[in-house]
Amino acid sequence: MGSRFTNSRRLIGSAVAVLLAVSACGGAGPADGAQPDAASPVSAGAEQRYGAAPTPHPDVTYQPDVVFVGGGADAVRSVAADTFTWRIDPAAKNADRLTPGKVMFLTGRAVGRVVDVRRDGDDLAVALGPVDITEVIRDGTFTSAEPVPLTAAVPMPDAAANWAESGDDSGGVGGGGGGGGGTVSAAAKVGKLAATPICCSDGVGAKFTYDSNGVRLLGKVLLKMTAPTAGFHLEIRGATVTRAEFMVNGAAALRVEIEATTSTGRNIDPRILIPVDFSVPIGEVLGVPFSATVTQVIGVNTAFGAKDGNISATGEWSLSQSIGFGYANGSFGVRAPNSISVDQSLIDSISGISVGVNGVWLDYHAKFHVGLGALGFIAGLYFELTLTLGMTIGSALGAPIALCRSAQLGLWASYGVGYTIPAGLAAVINTFLQLFNAKPIPKEGGVGDTKNLYDKYVVNPPDVPICRD
Repeated sequence: MGSRFTNSRRLIGSAVAVLLAVSACGGAGPADGAQPDAASPVSAGAEQRYGAAPTPHPDVTYQPDVVFVGGGADAVRSVAADTFTWRIDPAAKNADRLTPGKVMFLTGRAVGRVVDVRRDGDDLAVALGPVDITEVIRDGTFTSAEPVPLTAAVPMPDAAANWAESGDDSGGVGGGGGGGGGTVSAAAKVGKLAATPICCSDGVGAKFTYDSNGVRLLGKVLLKMTAPTAGFHLEIRGATVTRAEFMVNGAAALRVEIEATTSTGRNIDPRILIPVDFSVPIGEVLGVPFSATVTQVIGVNTAFGAKDGNISATGEWSLSQSIGFGYANGSFGVRAPNSISVDQSLIDSISGISVGVNGVWLDYHAKFHVGLGALGFIAGLYFELTLTLGMTIGSALGAPIALCRSAQLGLWASYGVGYTIPAGLAAVINTFLQLFNAKPIPKEGGVGDTKNLYDKYVVNPPDVPICRD
């Protein structure tokens, strides 16, 4: 069982590794109208859902192919179910300048590379592909004036559940809804896996449940935080990131609770990109409407070795209070826990009774962003924590000799300026782009790095050979 989890962990680690790729976007200079107009008042509800409009600033130079569409959030009629097509007011200023290949910048969320634009009834349907931040901004230096309180983040549920990945054959995908406060009231679903995201006053995480075909699962993963805030600094010169800093303060501990049972011996491996972002507008920084956003992904695998089996455990580990990175002169420095102390032992809490060996594997990703974009694709500064956790308990038939327990915990940090997207979402985006004969995008872009923070495998009892086989 240990080797299977090690292989799974390595695959997960490879999947979140950031590939370095600096892309300088050329251009002779700003084209006519390559500065946004002064923003007009818009309705608060529209701006919260669709984002704030950019405004001109003399210290920012945009790329020459950026088209600033007027009207801000009030120019948005709706976002289509595919989440890539924005339906806007065709009479909005500069809407007639939108053509495939241009970059539309309507709001901090409605920004992207135009892959298709056409009149559809009373609307202008604009299909947007992802765009990196250096494809929007050519020159500028942006700094948060003060720490951004993540406790002010609100859920932004989008029609994005079709981005989820699932190895489970138990059904299709259902969307999630939003609610006020720190926990979204409606769960996002992939097949029979339901995940209710948590953010942000007490931390970032998710509760998850599964009940199908004799397999039941109940759990919670939480990055505990105390008064979380974020701060950043970003310098772009000649469409190249020259310096960057991003810090998230208040991270206190990681906690995992999980229970799994089977009455059929079946196993599951569902995975979900939770289609609810938590976002807080930072306000305009030199006229650019940045937002701080939290996105999450969770996956669970079971390995029941008998028809009837169960396993449960709870663990908690302390972290340093600050996580983040700095980038200058082509090199990264990371602020993350160098060591993790155990507050509640996972391996000591593992319990279960079965004639077979039982196991559960969990991977969880919490990603903090500051940047532009929405609906699963955000370009800018990011810091992602990835937790992988595996635990097994041996057969009760071996209890006269020893009841073997094992646990493995891995923690990775991925960080940079640009974007990274889950493999499942990348496939959906590229399928969408193919419909318009647009160039596919890679899963990573910009500059970034990945660091293994913690990796430990424990067997209990440690001195019994049967438990180490």
